[in-house]
Amino acid sequence: MPPRMTVFKTQGSQDDQNVEVTGTEFFSMLKLYRKKGYLTVSAIFAVVAGAMPILMNLTMGDMASVMASGTNFLDSMWNLTKQMIYIICAMVIIMSLTMGLRVRANPLFVVDLRHALFSSLMEQSIDYYDKASTGILISRLSEDVTLVRETYIDKALQVVQGLSQAIAGIILAFYTSWLVSTISLIVIPLVTLTYYLGEKYVDKLWYSYNETSSAAASKAEEVITQFRTVKAFDGEMKEAEHYCNGLTNVNSVYRVASSAHGWKDGIITFLSNSMTASILYFTSYLIVRKPEKGVEAGDTMILMMSLMFATLGITQALAFVDDFRKANVAAAKILQVMRAKPELNRKSGNSMDNIKGKIEFRNVGFKYSTRDEYAVKDLSFSVNPGETVALVGESGCGKTTTLSLLQRFYEISEGQILIDDVDIKTLSPVYLRSQIAIVPQSPVLFTMSISDNIRYSKESATDQDVAEAAQVGNAHNFIMAIKDNYKTEVQQTSLSGGQKQRICISRAILANSPILLLDEATAALDTESEQLVQQSLDTFRRGKTAIIVAHRLSTVKHANRILVFSQGKVVETGNHEELLEKGGYYADLVKFQLQ
Repeated sequence: MPPRMTVFKTQGSQDDQNVEVTGTEFFSMLKLYRKKGYLTVSAIFAVVAGAMPILMNLTMGDMASVMASGTNFLDSMWNLTKQMIYIICAMVIIMSLTMGLRVRANPLFVVDLRHALFSSLMEQSIDYYDKASTGILISRLSEDVTLVRETYIDKALQVVQGLSQAIAGIILAFYTSWLVSTISLIVIPLVTLTYYLGEKYVDKLWYSYNETSSAAASKAEEVITQFRTVKAFDGEMKEAEHYCNGLTNVNSVYRVASSAHGWKDGIITFLSNSMTASILYFTSYLIVRKPEKGVEAGDTMILMMSLMFATLGITQALAFVDDFRKANVAAAKILQVMRAKPELNRKSGNSMDNIKGKIEFRNVGFKYSTRDEYAVKDLSFSVNPGETVALVGESGCGKTTTLSLLQRFYEISEGQILIDDVDIKTLSPVYLRSQIAIVPQSPVLFTMSISDNIRYSKESATDQDVAEAAQVGNAHNFIMAIKDNYKTEVQQTSLSGGQKQRICISRAILANSPILLLDEATAALDTESEQLVQQSLDTFRRGKTAIIVAHRLSTVKHANRILVFSQGKVVETGNHEELLEKGGYYADLVKFQLQ
C-alpha cells in the first residue's frame, strides 16, 4: 500500500509550492545521519529515563503504607530513605547521560544534514538556480534544517521518554490495582480525544496564520530589498501602513488560536484533576469498605502518581504532534532539493590531451526553461585558435547566453558546440571548464583574503604566481597600498567596482587556460584603469582563444573579428573597419551605442 501523500501549499517561488509530504520524511532524514549509534544509545537512555520516576512512586507508596501502619516506623523509614537516595542518584546519572547524549547527537545530525543538502545544491545545474529563490535555498540550509533537527532528534527523544513514562506508569498502576486503574481507561482516552480535536481545529487556524504571516514577511522582504525605489517615490508610510494591516490579520488569527489552545488545555486539566479525585475516593473506599481487595494506604500514592505520570507522558507526546507535522513539511522541502536531478553529471565524460582553442557553434538553438522564446536560434559561427573575437549587439540578443552555453552551464536543444572539432557534450564538464577562464560582467569576491580570491581559479598556485597574475591584471599596486596587502580579508562590498574587477581579471590570468571569456570585463573600470588593464589583457591573451562581450568601442575595435548579434543569431561579421564600411547594423551600433 503506497504511503499517504499530503500536498501543502506554501508561500514562495515555484520550487517552494506543492510540497509533497508522504509521512516517510522522518526515516528519510535519519538515513542521512551517519553516526546512528549515538541516536540509538540516546533512545535507549530516554526509555530508561522515562521509566525511572516510576520507581520513586513505589518507594513513596511504601512510605505512605509505613506511615499509616506505624509498624517499625523508624527502621522502615530509614531503609526506604536509603532506597530513595539510591533511586535519586540513579536518576541523576541516567538523566545526565540522557541529556549528554542528546546534546551530542544534535550537532552531529545538523552537520550530516547540512553537508548532504549543501553537496546536493553544489551538484545542481545553473538552470536550477535560475528557477529557485536564493532566499528559499538559504532558508532550507538554516531554518528548515534547524526545525528538522529540533524535532526529529531533540523532541523525538522527549516523545520516547514521555511514552516510556506513560507505559511504565500504566503498567505499575494496573499491577498495583487493576480495579482502580480502570478509571484511567476512561479518562486517558478522553484526554487524548480532547487534545486531538483541539489540535485539529488549531491546525486549520495555524494554516491561515501561516499564510497571512508568510504574506506579510514576503511583502516586507520585497519592500526592504527594493527600498531605494520605495523611497524615491515617497512610499515609506504607505508601505508601513500595508504591513501594519497584514500584521493585524496575523494577530487576529493568532488570538483565536490562543483561545482554542486555552480551552483545550483547560479541559485536559479538568479531566486530569477529576481522575486524581476519583482515584483518591475510590481507593479510600476500597481500603475502608472492601479490605478484602487488598488495597493499602500506600497504593493510593502509587496509583495517583503513576496514572498522573501516564497522563502527563501522553500529553507531552501529543504536544509534539504539531511540531512533527511542521518538521515533516520542512523535511519534505529539504528532500525536494536533494532529490532534484541535475541535467548532467559534472564528472562524466571525456577529456582531451591538448586543447588548441578552436570553437564552433553549428545551428545552435536554446531557450531558458523559464521562458517560451528562444535565447539563441540557428546560431552558427567559428573562432580560430588564438583568435580574439568580440560579440556585440543590443541587450538580450544572446551574447552572454553564448558564453554560458560554451561552458555547458545549460544543455542546448538544437545543434552542436565543438572545441577542436569535438562535441562538448562528450567532454566532462569539470574538464571543459578547467580549460576556460572567464571574467564575468559583475565582479564576484568571496569572504576570504585577496590572495585566496585570486587563487580561487588555481588552488595550487604559489604566492609568487598570485602576485605575478595581479601585476598583469593591474591589481598589484592597489593591493600593496592596503594595510595587509594580499592577506587582507575582503567581502563583496569591501572594494570598489574597479578594484574587484581587476582582482577577477587577475584570477582569470592565474588560471592560464587556453580559452578566455571576457563578459564586459572592463565595464566597471575608469578610463585610465581600462587602458592599463586592456594592455595587460592584450599581452595575456596572445596565443589564447578569446571571446569578448563588450559595449565599449575601445574594447571592440582591436578584436580580430567582430560578430554582431541580433535576436539570438549572428547577422554581421568582420573587423571594425570592414563593418563600418558596410554601413549596416554594426555601423548603427557604433553611432548610437558603442561610444
